[in-house]
Amino acid sequence: MSFLFPDGYDRSATLVIDPVVTFSSYVGSFADNFGCTATYDDDGHLYGAGSVFGVGYPLTLGVLQSTFGGGTIDMGVSKFAPDGTSLIWSTYIGGSDNDLPHSMVVNSSNELFILGTTGSSNFPVTAGCFDNTLGGGTLPPFGGSYGFNYSFGSDIAVVHLNAGADALLGATYVGGSANDGLNQFTPLLRNYGDPFRGEIIMDADENPIIASCTASSGLFTTPGASQAAFGGSLDGYIFRMDPTLTNMLWATYHGGSGNDAAYGVQVSTTGDVYVTGGTLSTDLPAAGSPFQAANAGGGDGWLARYSNTGTLLGTTFFGTSGFDQAYFVQLDPQNNVYVVGQTTGAYPVSAGVYANPAGSQFIHKLNSALSASLWSTRIGTNGTENISPSAFLVSDCGQIYFSGWGGTVNPAGGGVTSSSTIGLPVTADAYQPGTDGSDFYLMVLNADASSLAYATFFGGTATEHVDGGTSRFDKDGIVYQAVCAGCGFGTTTFPTTPGAWSSTDNGMNCNLGVFKIDFEQNVQVNIDASISNLVLCLDDPVVLNAVGTADAWLWDLGDGSPTSTEVTLAHQYAEPGVYTITLVGTAIGLCVAVDTATVQITVVAPIDLQPGFDAVPSGNCDAVEVDLFNTSLGSSIFLWSFGDGSGSTLTNPSHVYAAPGQYTITLGIVDPVCADTAFASQTIDVGIPGLTLDLESPVGLCDGASVVLDAGAGFDAYAWSTGAQTATISVSEPGAYIVVVTDGFCTGSDTIIVAQPITYEPVADRQICPGQDATLSPPFTPLSITWSNGLSTPTITVEDDGSYWFTAIDPAGCPVTDTVNVVFFLIGDSEAIVPNVFTPNGDKVNDVYLVEGVDPAADFQMDIYNRWGQRVFETTSGNYGWNGKLRNDGETVPDGTYFVIVTYKEFCKGTDPVTITTHVTLLR
Repeated sequence: MSFLFPDGYDRSATLVIDPVVTFSSYVGSFADNFGCTATYDDDGHLYGAGSVFGVGYPLTLGVLQSTFGGGTIDMGVSKFAPDGTSLIWSTYIGGSDNDLPHSMVVNSSNELFILGTTGSSNFPVTAGCFDNTLGGGTLPPFGGSYGFNYSFGSDIAVVHLNAGADALLGATYVGGSANDGLNQFTPLLRNYGDPFRGEIIMDADENPIIASCTASSGLFTTPGASQAAFGGSLDGYIFRMDPTLTNMLWATYHGGSGNDAAYGVQVSTTGDVYVTGGTLSTDLPAAGSPFQAANAGGGDGWLARYSNTGTLLGTTFFGTSGFDQAYFVQLDPQNNVYVVGQTTGAYPVSAGVYANPAGSQFIHKLNSALSASLWSTRIGTNGTENISPSAFLVSDCGQIYFSGWGGTVNPAGGGVTSSSTIGLPVTADAYQPGTDGSDFYLMVLNADASSLAYATFFGGTATEHVDGGTSRFDKDGIVYQAVCAGCGFGTTTFPTTPGAWSSTDNGMNCNLGVFKIDFEQNVQVNIDASISNLVLCLDDPVVLNAVGTADAWLWDLGDGSPTSTEVTLAHQYAEPGVYTITLVGTAIGLCVAVDTATVQITVVAPIDLQPGFDAVPSGNCDAVEVDLFNTSLGSSIFLWSFGDGSGSTLTNPSHVYAAPGQYTITLGIVDPVCADTAFASQTIDVGIPGLTLDLESPVGLCDGASVVLDAGAGFDAYAWSTGAQTATISVSEPGAYIVVVTDGFCTGSDTIIVAQPITYEPVADRQICPGQDATLSPPFTPLSITWSNGLSTPTITVEDDGSYWFTAIDPAGCPVTDTVNVVFFLIGDSEAIVPNVFTPNGDKVNDVYLVEGVDPAADFQMDIYNRWGQRVFETTSGNYGWNGKLRNDGETVPDGTYFVIVTYKEFCKGTDPVTITTHVTLLR
């Protein structure tokens, strides 16, 4: 990792590179799932494991065991991506009873080894394994506070998975007739989770070495073992196996007549095996020249050094008259031995070391022979914090890393009566400076505990803890930590990071949580460059500063120029290109450490800038604007000036002006690296868009009425030639009316002609011959109309004689009413029949003299005269006859002969008039 400081930094102050939380995640199990152990591989993957209470653990395809084995719990084991965003694989491991992981380690082939305990008689073991039968035992005395128990005892289980976790490369029981793998007696069982201590590591030949506990006599020990027989009650049990777990390469008990537990194991550069733990015995096996030959009382820690073949080379007690025991052992490159543990006594604090003198945790450094103490110190706060160690490391440069937890869960274990993370010291750059009392506590001490380099809390609102087991730091100071996280039935949280595999505890209670933090406390080398975005102009030099904790520097500028050992240097490249700058920093002190930082810069030549654009005025009456279309070449960084005090950096902006006018628009295009700008300008007329009114005209006045003239809604202002300023006006006089409207910047006008009322000739009556058009219509196109027959169409077709009227609205909006009389003519086949006798005697037979056979609608005339030439009757209707009286309403004429003249013309025939002259005899 490298860091850039383009703006420099305060070189008078100490440079601190804050630790990086690479990721923090739940495993996302839907079944309750308690976190126990974590480890890593050389590629930075995190392996996390814990107990799973049934179906619901997240699984990947094709893994070794995709179903829950049975009992109360199985092992749930998951491999996380280096950045925590995904699961590489995830599987169950277990039989039909209870199975729990304690410790894990990965070999150079990314194959995972697991140390655990099992009560399953059908735990998945491999053919030819060291022991394929469960020895079992009795119900452990530590109770069921862990959600399960081994009702029929337990054996140690050792598992070797292939890299894909889809096959077993080895799996075996290790155990006898009593409980194995469990630290089951107080006060050695001090913290919550302490029953499930123990550790598995790899030796130089990648054989697994295990340190654990047993209550069984008769376990396998190799010939010449330092302790071939069980010491009594509870002993440590240390053994080495081949990678296939078929052969025990060496094994020994380590214990006295009291209770003894082995927790931690490491291998030195010479192949010696160091084991640590706690003891209540005064008669542990002894060898060499112990730093502390006897148990100081109340329980002590112990260290044992074995040769590569299992010979006991050295031992020592360490502790006070209070209770003391160690959980982890670590070695530095000189094979000095470091242990970390807890104390209730006056554990000694050496001069010149960082210390919290009342702390309940100790760190002790001894020589490789275990014959001398080099220094010891205490960490913590007031002595009641009781932080349970979870991971421990001494780096190749001597820094001391510690991870542990405390809080309200811890007193549920064994000997701890109080526990809290409140009051523990943190550094000013702590990732999480505050705590709710139940969190993880992580710290780094500089070499030989000379000072506190870093300390922080990590946790959320839950009571974060671990259900036993080991987590680990790698030699670069990166912690891979398992957590029993999110406990509290959905009401509490664990601080997951964005993009992590799961930010949700999907179960009803706890979930395996994991976090990976890089403390970056070894030598750090970084490059501070005077350029931004790692791009440099060919014309300019770059100033480079070496930043970090190294004592010596070596620069390679990537262009074949001579290397440099300066802290600060300036360099100008001769040709454009991409160059990799490498800085190697070397720290010389307790160890020689080297760190390398690289940065890749791009050197570019000045750009040929060609600015250009097209401007298109646009807009509407409410806003005038211009649309700009960039045609520039050479750069994509633009600076627009719109000529009204405003600007833009968009490629193709549109700009709205406050008013119409003439504006000079300027475009600048920028070479961001070589600090050059070229400009192009145009003067643009941003005019007023046109506004066209097209009002209805002419408009007619109706008789005795006024008319409303409408200029249209939505304009800002109106001005009529009448002086009115409204959208509509009412007028009653004909004339020309002018209106001017304003809408934003726009104006428009129109004239409406108001005409005199329109008069129409009455619609002519109709005489309709057969076959002629029988439609009626008004003499205009009506806006609306209603006919006397109920129709509302502009024209109607009639079939019968009668009067037809309409009421309509004409095109000027005026009402018009008219009536049309319609007569239909009939054409007969015979001539007129003129009677020559009629008898008007009142018998209703032949009482009226009528001419028959003539169309009643035809032109008709009949005259009747007496013999003296007097006209006694006349008619123009063929349907109106003579009744024998003078002109039908005078005196009765005498019987006799009368002279008749009939003239008629049938309308539809179009013939000449016909005259008939005849006589008629009147008889009564």
